[in-house]
Amino acid sequence: MSLGAILEYHGDANFTQEFQFPLYGNNGTDHLVEIAHAISLYLIPTICFLGIVGNVCSFFVFTLSTFRFLPCSLYLAALAVSDTGFLAALFMAWLTSLMPWVAMAPGLCLTMVYITYVCSFLSAWYVVLMMVERFVVVCHPLKAPRYVTKRRSRMAVGFVTAFALILYLHSFLSTYVNVTVYGPSCSAREQYMKFNAIFTYIDSLVTFVVPFTAIVVLNIRIILTVRNFRLKHHPLHMYCMHQSEPGVLTQAQVRSTKMLVLVSSIFVVLYLPSHAIRMYLLVRVLVRNDHWMYDHTTVLAQQICQFPYFINFAVDFLVYSITSKNFRKNGVKLFRRLCDDD
Repeated sequence: MSLGAILEYHGDANFTQEFQFPLYGNNGTDHLVEIAHAISLYLIPTICFLGIVGNVCSFFVFTLSTFRFLPCSLYLAALAVSDTGFLAALFMAWLTSLMPWVAMAPGLCLTMVYITYVCSFLSAWYVVLMMVERFVVVCHPLKAPRYVTKRRSRMAVGFVTAFALILYLHSFLSTYVNVTVYGPSCSAREQYMKFNAIFTYIDSLVTFVVPFTAIVVLNIRIILTVRNFRLKHHPLHMYCMHQSEPGVLTQAQVRSTKMLVLVSSIFVVLYLPSHAIRMYLLVRVLVRNDHWMYDHTTVLAQQICQFPYFINFAVDFLVYSITSKNFRKNGVKLFRRLCDDD
């Protein structure tokens, strides 16, 4: 869920409210509020710092090492860029929650909303594109040489990126810096409330429902295909896995498939809590028509569920390092080469 989406379905809520937990609990929620506030204060900058460093390292590995010759490397490099953009905007939003006057910087609030919208969309769809390519390679290997090419990858990334950049331009018109007695905040313009409410459903559809469904379906098909291939070719398993003829999976393809399936699966798991509660709130608004009237516990749960979502943008480097020997080897080689150049 993008920070822009948070702003919209909370109506005139403070842009930084997801980092500013309620000061008062009720019944047994006081301790949860304190814990959530402490997590927000210390975990957010840690996620941002480690995530940005990891994403930058991943980008260099996918663009400067032998990984760059693989078609999927373009999607992985693009994913590292979009995740870095989201974390940078997240850090600025966290900083704004501590120092509200920072929000007065010209264009800062609008830019943060726009970047989080765009990067949230792109991160989801880069994963979808990556798994579509892997689906073709694994499930339709005879068609792979035709459809899985660098040129097609660049076209797909370019189209999705251009679409996202255009789709969320409205955020520059629908948000503004609202100065109150509590300090400046980035809020939704009142005249755009109806548009924001409708667009929130559209955003939920294109950043969660469709990508989530596509990734789950593609992963299941890929896993079943690899499993069936191994069962059918078990006597010749080691021989077939090393062949490079069209229509035969190679050992390298299976290894890279494992890594990509794991990356996309972790993406789905970490996305689910935040978007599930978001969908619950949106459905409640649609069915009950109780606009923006959320109880204390629900809002607290929504804020806590943001943390797995934020971690999703920072965890890929760790996943690559654990699951891919080739990634580790190329990363070490690249690091040594850079050190030797210095």
